[in-house]
Amino acid sequence: MYKKKAEVKELLDRIQSENIASTKVVVTAEKERLWEIRKDLSPSLGICIHGYLENLGTYVREGYFPYIKNTPTSSTAKCAVEKHIDDINYSGMLEDNNLGTSLIFRLSNKFHYLDNIRSKIKSTDLFGFCIDGKILLPIHKTVAQMELSKQKLLNKNILLEAAKNGDEDAMDTLSADELILYTTLNARIQNEDLYSIVDTVFMPYGMETDMYSILGNILDVYEEKNSFTGEIIILLKIECNDMINIVAIKKEDLQGEPKVGRRFKGNIWVHGTIHME
Repeated sequence: MYKKKAEVKELLDRIQSENIASTKVVVTAEKERLWEIRKDLSPSLGICIHGYLENLGTYVREGYFPYIKNTPTSSTAKCAVEKHIDDINYSGMLEDNNLGTSLIFRLSNKFHYLDNIRSKIKSTDLFGFCIDGKILLPIHKTVAQMELSKQKLLNKNILLEAAKNGDEDAMDTLSADELILYTTLNARIQNEDLYSIVDTVFMPYGMETDMYSILGNILDVYEEKNSFTGEIIILLKIECNDMINIVAIKKEDLQGEPKVGRRFKGNIWVHGTIHME
């Protein structure tokens, strides 16, 4: 509903003025005073406005982003956090073998990170926002096939860890497996639809580092109402590459009927919440 900058500014001004008493402030190692205001728009969703404090105590607004609360743990893999060069936002990079690539996400709880910057990151919760999604039917699998897939994924993760440590035999095995997979896919794609072959996908999308194209299995579905706009938001709990993510999408932007067991396909803006030891 808010497309023009003037409309967005009016909304942010309203939220900031009504919630100024709940402002959180943190001082960085460089003595920079950062502030943020979080406003819940539904039981799980909200918007965060953030900026910095000038010497005279003036609140300078730098930006805003949406957030989702109480999300499940997505990964316990190694995670690193870095500050953006051109603004006061932070991004995290997750090294999870299940994805097969490094995943970059917008850090949602940077104040928690700054308060515990010397602590080790123990887990990461991932969630995303989508403006155009589709519901696909699932791939039918027997119990034996599902167990075989889990075992293959476990074996692959073991080989990837070994390859990272310099094991040449593991590297050769992974290369051979990739060649077999490529040959098999080329043969099947001649007579089958792509989404009847590929079960789940998590891959980079476009030029932005925190945008990803996702195809995953729906584990849970629930709806919430945006208290500002009155719009219905659908929250999907999705399993993709053995990772759990929460995706929020406006009901009008979702094609098809979401149900547990079906699959979701869409391009999402990935955020994450980190938990420190």
